[in-house]
Amino acid sequence: MPILGSIQRKSPNGRLILAGMYFFLTIGSISMIYPVLLMLSGSVKSDVDIRRFDVFPQYLRDEKMLFRKFEEQRYGGQMEVFLAGTMDQKKSPIYSFEALSEEEAVSPSLMKDWKEFMEGAKQWPRHFLQLGHNYGRKTVPEVTYLYQQALMNSFPTLSKKELMVMLKPENWQERGYQSPQGPFGLVYTQLRESLEPRYFRPTPINGHFIVNYLTPHFGVGEDAIQKLNQSWGTQYASLSEVVLPEAPPENKEFQRVWWDYVRGTLSSRFVHFSTELQPAYGAFLKTRYKEISVLNEIYGENFRQWSEATFPGLHSRLVAYSDLDRFMESLPAPQGLTLDAPEFRWKRFLVEKYGSDLGKLKISHGQVYSGFQEVPMPIMAYDRMLMNENKRAIVCDFMTRNYKIVWNYISVQGRALQNTIIFCVLSVLTALIVNPLAAYALSRFQPQWGYKALFLLMATMAFPAEVTQIPSFLLLREFGLLNTFAALVLPAAANGYAIFLLKGFFDSLPKELYESANLDGASELRIFFTITLPLSQPILAVVALGAFTASYGAFMFALLVCQKESMWTLMVYIYQLQQNFSTPIVFASLVLAAIPTLLVFVFCQNIIMRGVVVPVEK
Repeated sequence: MPILGSIQRKSPNGRLILAGMYFFLTIGSISMIYPVLLMLSGSVKSDVDIRRFDVFPQYLRDEKMLFRKFEEQRYGGQMEVFLAGTMDQKKSPIYSFEALSEEEAVSPSLMKDWKEFMEGAKQWPRHFLQLGHNYGRKTVPEVTYLYQQALMNSFPTLSKKELMVMLKPENWQERGYQSPQGPFGLVYTQLRESLEPRYFRPTPINGHFIVNYLTPHFGVGEDAIQKLNQSWGTQYASLSEVVLPEAPPENKEFQRVWWDYVRGTLSSRFVHFSTELQPAYGAFLKTRYKEISVLNEIYGENFRQWSEATFPGLHSRLVAYSDLDRFMESLPAPQGLTLDAPEFRWKRFLVEKYGSDLGKLKISHGQVYSGFQEVPMPIMAYDRMLMNENKRAIVCDFMTRNYKIVWNYISVQGRALQNTIIFCVLSVLTALIVNPLAAYALSRFQPQWGYKALFLLMATMAFPAEVTQIPSFLLLREFGLLNTFAALVLPAAANGYAIFLLKGFFDSLPKELYESANLDGASELRIFFTITLPLSQPILAVVALGAFTASYGAFMFALLVCQKESMWTLMVYIYQLQQNFSTPIVFASLVLAAIPTLLVFVFCQNIIMRGVVVPVEK
């Protein structure tokens, strides 16, 4: 019976009541849909924009936000690496990618020179270019994902879990760093050589010197630069104005700092040793290894005498650079040493292009320089250009990366999918067998103790499921059922609420059908399977949906009774994922985990609505 009659609906008060009802229903639907939209939006974000509560990701419509996300991925979320790579006296310091603002305008001539300079990067030593997009905190960046896929293609006999290798930042400036070695290293090298130039960035030396040496020694802020100026007798306005020279500077204090940084912090990969130091290097190796055969075995060389031991080259082993670091530490003074890095090659490129004519350079760039060493590397403008040229691929990666990470994680974690499917199927089948049989017996035979039984069944709803977990665990342990599917299925095989619901539905079925079946001589099982169950499809769909959602979402009890990793279900692994990955990836995992429940609900919805709503409306 409707709340309002047809005549009342047409009255002003009736229309006002209906409008109010629809208004509150709309507000209620929005209150449920809005959190879902926030989760969908958050699942395609990163740490830069996850704190922005918008249902439509801002980077899809705002290039500034897209650039922030691009830089975060390019520099692995490491602000200190970003500052070292983009150190520029014209930028104010920032402390997070969220605060990254528009870079200052760069003259087209400067950008043209930089693009021409970067075209020769293919001939540079490998350590002059750092691979970006390969590291991230609690995430799997694009290049790392490609590396994992390449490993799976190259080593099909190994398990996927063994091939889920996480890459580390290419810190070529740090002593002791080496890229992946061995068979995996070969795959890494091949992948690195196949990547487009947009994945690489110049390895900064000057920025590394400021961030990793000057800042720890002098601090930050105005006090730091005052302390430095007082010590060096200079007049820098900020630490970012300090330019690391290619050779030891004339300023005595600066020369001491230069030598201290080169000898104690910087990797010898970026130090050029003059031939005058060759005899001293051979004598150092002789003192260290005693026998030339030992040196050849460790270095993989074929030296016949110590004088043939040259300084390490591009493909030398890490131990050679390690020995070179120690040799440099043993030198009393920096004579014979110069630095070689992208910054210095950039200055030499400009000198060669403009013929050492500073005035010509000023006119071309439209800037005022006191020397070629002041021309900055337009790193951020170059990054912006790369982003604009590859915007579609970058946005596509941002929209799908979190979901790829979740799917890869789940697909390689033991038997998560297989265990979950088996668990859900057994739970649904058990619920559709045990509960209907119990409800049928109570409804069909009407025992005197039937209401007492229903009371006990309903009483189970008064206690949270957590209360019964420990007794169930102890009982299953006594029966030796732990770490089996029986431990997952049997405790929930009979559900008090489902039996109560089914009994009420069975009571409403026409009694004449059962009387006719009895006259025809049908057995109780035949009546149950041919009359009761076909007529009870709507309520059985409700029971099946409840059994599926309970088993699919089971986490705590599933982990309690199945502690072996080989028996873990999907929800257990998703919980593990939430401990190891960032919030956006957690959102993506929740979205993917909700899809099976949504599909099952859509499948059961038609049955439920057809059997419950339609008869009531009739």
